[in-house]
Amino acid sequence: MTNKLYRQRVSERGEGNAKFIATLSVVALIGYILYTILPIYYKEQQLNHDVKEETRVSAINGRDIKLVKQSIQKIVDNIDFPTDIKIDVTKKGEKITTKCIGTVPISFLVYTYSYNVNVEQSAERGGY
Repeated sequence: MTNKLYRQRVSERGEGNAKFIATLSVVALIGYILYTILPIYYKEQQLNHDVKEETRVSAINGRDIKLVKQSIQKIVDNIDFPTDIKIDVTKKGEKITTKCIGTVPISFLVYTYSYNVNVEQSAERGGY
């Protein structure tokens, strides 16, 4: 009797290993994707925060568009994106609007994904 039970269980042993290998492969793939995308996403969020603060301070102080563009260019250079980010600064009355647009290629093993960086902030002199 025990011999018959043993033979039935032997055929089930490989299934657990196959599930483990498949699950480990999926987890490794997700980890790799996160490892390649998160640094660019973090840089974009840092750019968003810094541009928002610079736009707000520039609007309150009534700074010139050229000075705002130079300071935002320094922010972009300090963050060190792998590609160029186009900066556009406009001023209408007391309102300053800044746009930072670019595409960052993210290289996977067999595919290159184009991640769009699009940061737009606006602020007025009188408000927060």
